[in-house]
Amino acid sequence: MENDNKKNKQVSQQDYLESQNTPYCITRRFGSMTYEETVQNVKNNLAKLGLDLVGEFDVKQYLDSSFEKMPRHLILMVCETETASKLISSDIQMSILFPCNITIKEVEDNSIIEVSIEDTDTTWSSSIKKDVMDVAKNTKETLKKVLDNIEQLHVKL
Repeated sequence: MENDNKKNKQVSQQDYLESQNTPYCITRRFGSMTYEETVQNVKNNLAKLGLDLVGEFDVKQYLDSSFEKMPRHLILMVCETETASKLISSDIQMSILFPCNITIKEVEDNSIIEVSIEDTDTTWSSSIKKDVMDVAKNTKETLKKVLDNIEQLHVKL
């Protein structure tokens, strides 16, 4: 049976210092772009870097009925064939940890857009194989380029 009080739950806000110190992801915030512009910007960067967008998960759509106010929150699942091949050939169980995730979400009353990439150095460190850690480092550097290449729009210099 469904509880009518479920909708009263609030999405907790994470301050930027906390977001930046999360060990399993690398986060940046943007205030000069809309949510839609940021999503498109990230997708464009993925394509430029040769990363495949293999799935999208709309967290807001999935959880909206559970929260009074659910900000937009999208998870992009990204991969690259060569990286996946290296992981599987090094450690078959690594398939549990890919594709990599990038999140795009509204924070601070939806006025700021936060983009986070998976820190594969941390999330893939459960493998004890050196080859996996080499791939993790390269993957992290590629994902960081997604953050580095997000264009700030509407910025007055």
